[in-house]
Amino acid sequence: MPEAGVPSVTDAAHVALRLGRLMLINGADTEHVHESVVALVGRCGYQAHLLVGAEGLLLTLVSAEGFRTRLGPAISGMTVNMSALGALDRICRVGPGAVPDIALIDRQLDEVEKGPHRYGPWLVAIGIGITAAALARLFGGGWPVVAVSFLVGVVTQLLRQTLGAHRTNPVGGAALAAFGGGLIGALAMRAFPGTSPALCLVVAGMILVPGVPLLNGVRDTLGNHVGTGLSRLTLGTATILAIALGLFLAAGFAGDALAVAQSFPLLPTVEDLLFSALAGTGYGMLFNVPVRALWVCMLCAMAGHGLRTAVEHLGLELSVASLIGAFAATMLARGLAYRFRVPAVTFAFPGIVAMIPGAYAFRAGIGGLEIMHAGSGAPPALVAETIGLAVTTIVVTAAIAIGLCLALALPVPERYRSLETAGDPR
Repeated sequence: MPEAGVPSVTDAAHVALRLGRLMLINGADTEHVHESVVALVGRCGYQAHLLVGAEGLLLTLVSAEGFRTRLGPAISGMTVNMSALGALDRICRVGPGAVPDIALIDRQLDEVEKGPHRYGPWLVAIGIGITAAALARLFGGGWPVVAVSFLVGVVTQLLRQTLGAHRTNPVGGAALAAFGGGLIGALAMRAFPGTSPALCLVVAGMILVPGVPLLNGVRDTLGNHVGTGLSRLTLGTATILAIALGLFLAAGFAGDALAVAQSFPLLPTVEDLLFSALAGTGYGMLFNVPVRALWVCMLCAMAGHGLRTAVEHLGLELSVASLIGAFAATMLARGLAYRFRVPAVTFAFPGIVAMIPGAYAFRAGIGGLEIMHAGSGAPPALVAETIGLAVTTIVVTAAIAIGLCLALALPVPERYRSLETAGDPR
């Protein structure tokens, strides 16, 4: 029997597994989940051994009476909700030396799980429309393309929300949303004869690319959680291929083609900073960042994408520039996160996700489809371009994740440590 005031093994395991599951599905990396669950169980008076998998969590609690192993509920899907992740972080950090009130924590987890999104579906769709338009401009698109990209972003996001509400398979849903958004973009661009619709197709895919799962997959792999990391990377890769297929079919239905080999000019740094801020705001809304902190997402996006563009103008290669931009954005996010008493990734992810080379990834996927269609007659130039795009995607994504990890790994100044365990200042 547990001591007076100490939660039972059953109660402690139930709440710990629930906490870990909610953290995992809302955007936490595996190490963060592991540390939080083990710390909570330790405060309950037990030792914990946690195995985090892509489909669920397995927890073993050890006490003087023996051990108890429990399997958590299945994980049906993952999203990115920075408000929920911040609330979960506060739940497991408040009062680190005290025995936790398990019943209270369970009620708090109920509030997090059932809490509404801060932004309504239409507001999120408009925010993503602004992000799509900003991305189109960051890729050098003209104003007609920017205008149509706004429409593409709104339609694509509404499709994603509708398919998600009907519990459509995430990979299949990404393909359908890409097809619908890409087709709308290609058809709308017919109002501007002589202007290629390719960039509208690109942004339709960009806003669907699972940037946070890909980054967390790299972080998990680098952090000795190889199984979970590879699962996330595999799911991310499958989603990107599905997006590529959707765009490929959309272009075919509209009688257009999305070229595998194409280049995007660099914007002047000042203009890049402006449109990076707009993209960061839309991603902040999508990731449910608190309204009062959206300006931080803007600053982090400017620090990340804007700095990357600036150093590219100086002649640095894309992967190196991406690492520098991701490091700078995460350092800024980390500093401002102490003020808001939230995890640094709350601001880091919206700040750097626009840097994910999604355009390279699904162009590589489209190249693969074209190679498959051509068979042995595939042009060598197409094969070489497809391989180059795939390698660029891998290297740049890894560089962004490494920049993020390096910034998060730096030691915390002593004067900020107390803020990490503080409650929400609201």
